Amino acid sequence: MMTFLEKIKPHLISNDPLIQEIVLHALHDFPNVPEEWTNVLLKEAFINDDKLSSILIYIENQPINEEAVNILIENIPRMDQSKAHLALNLIDHIEPKLALKYKEQLEKYIHKDMWSFFELIVNGTEEEVYTKYGEILNTLDRAKSHPHDVYLKAKKLAACIVKKGWVTEEEIDLLVEEELKEKWISYNGTLTIYMIGLLGLDKHIALLASLLDRDDDIMLEEVSVALIGFQSDEVVKAVEPYLKKEESIIYASSVVENIKSDLAVQVLSDAYRRARELQDQDLLIEALCHQLSEKALPLISKHMTNEYVSSMVEVEQVVYSYYSILGLDHPELEEWRQAALESEIEYRNASEQGRVVPNIPVQREKVGRNDPCPCGSGKKYKKCCGK
Repeated sequence: MMTFLEKIKPHLISNDPLIQEIVLHALHDFPNVPEEWTNVLLKEAFINDDKLSSILIYIENQPINEEAVNILIENIPRMDQSKAHLALNLIDHIEPKLALKYKEQLEKYIHKDMWSFFELIVNGTEEEVYTKYGEILNTLDRAKSHPHDVYLKAKKLAACIVKKGWVTEEEIDLLVEEELKEKWISYNGTLTIYMIGLLGLDKHIALLASLLDRDDDIMLEEVSVALIGFQSDEVVKAVEPYLKKEESIIYASSVVENIKSDLAVQVLSDAYRRARELQDQDLLIEALCHQLSEKALPLISKHMTNEYVSSMVEVEQVVYSYYSILGLDHPELEEWRQAALESEIEYRNASEQGRVVPNIPVQREKVGRNDPCPCGSGKKYKKCCGK
């Protein structure tokens, strides 16, 4: 039986912009994307301007290896400066040791204060790293709004602490126990969740799933990444109850969507049958499509008989791409394709008139549903203006 990656590989670089967008979306949160795929996509982005924005946005969660660094260094100077921030965002995700290796080429893109910070991560002692970690946690706790750059530094320090074995499983357990006594998870707690994912502490799966109905998007992002990283049906079972709740279905469906198994398909299908809200059904159909399993075909086909306009998911685009990637035929396939293309035209027309319709797909400067909302709320786009 073909795996998810084997099914998607022939379409990694698609001439059909609708399929390309869905491929990128399906890979966005999936943890096992081969590094060479990221490099292939980067090269494609810089030779095909229509794909540039989408590719740079959707590969942000994938590792940036040495070849990718060189692709960025070579191409950033030639970029349209209105899109350069998307490439610079990837620069921010380069591992400190690799950044230091290419310091001469990267100095113009990375703030000068960051180089001593990278040196600390690579060469600092346990005491030095923990001292800096404490300082940054204090800065985060005092901030009135979420300072993304500071939080990114905290994550780099947390990753360093885990990699060098400077935190024990027992210390993690104690931190989690203390955090759960509070109504709100602190930044220290959120970063501890990040460490749980890095360490692969699957004994915390049920605990992490229990946080899915909390109202804290920064924490929920780390919970989702950690749960997806386990890639196990134990996660699917633990998350299943949260597919039934309005306050947790977005993150819960994202988690189960990215665990590619027959059980995940069954759980998503069962949740769809129970769902009463059309937006919830759309989310679950999207998650089923991203499984790329023919077992979901009857439910997906039936869903397309509904007559309404989705406000949350580009259903025609998602289902058209599902059928196309799997090589399936449907009498309405071309209609779905045309509907999706018309939605893109509508977006572009609205954009030119200064009124952007948030739920319409677009190939240039698209805001991903999992990206921070451009309104500045701090929430995911799909939980804010993308609703």
